[in-house]
Amino acid sequence: MTSLLIATALATTLTAAPAAAPAALQQPPAEAAQVATQAPTPVPDSEKLVDRTFKGPLGHEYLLLEQSIRCNCGCGLDVHECLYQMQCGTSPKWSKRIRDELNAGYSPKVIKAGFVADYGETVLMEPPASGFNLVGYFLPGVAILMVGTLVGLVIRGAAGRNPQVAPAVEPEQLSEEDRARLEAEIKRLEELESPDW
Repeated sequence: MTSLLIATALATTLTAAPAAAPAALQQPPAEAAQVATQAPTPVPDSEKLVDRTFKGPLGHEYLLLEQSIRCNCGCGLDVHECLYQMQCGTSPKWSKRIRDELNAGYSPKVIKAGFVADYGETVLMEPPASGFNLVGYFLPGVAILMVGTLVGLVIRGAAGRNPQVAPAVEPEQLSEEDRARLEAEIKRLEELESPDW
């Protein structure tokens, strides 16, 4: 029954809003129905984005969207940074696409879902915390804990060992002749090292 409702929602969305339909196909069933049924809300002309302005509520969403989508030119930067630093051919097109879809009234979630549908999850700067992506979120913490535990065990094990300490050896008794010769030698060295003033 649920799949029939989703299929009906997708079919009506394909004819009503073709840009949102591919995103809905990539989402889990519950989210697909929600994203697919979202129609663009009209944006008044006074609030529409012109060129690359980041003013107003749409400007803020525009900047956040550009910063949350990775440019696929190979630079590894988000669309916003790539546009200003790398000046590749991809980021201006994607920036215009984001701006046009915001001006058309699509929500940021639908726009992001469209990019994911077209380019896969690798287009997101922060992959969703689900499935195999969880490994990327938890592995660094687990690795740090394991290394810390290992270092602690090694240090604790080294401190726990009782090394054999050599018994203290008593100095041999010096004869009076050796003691006099030693004191004379120390006195001579002190005179050689003393300053001349």
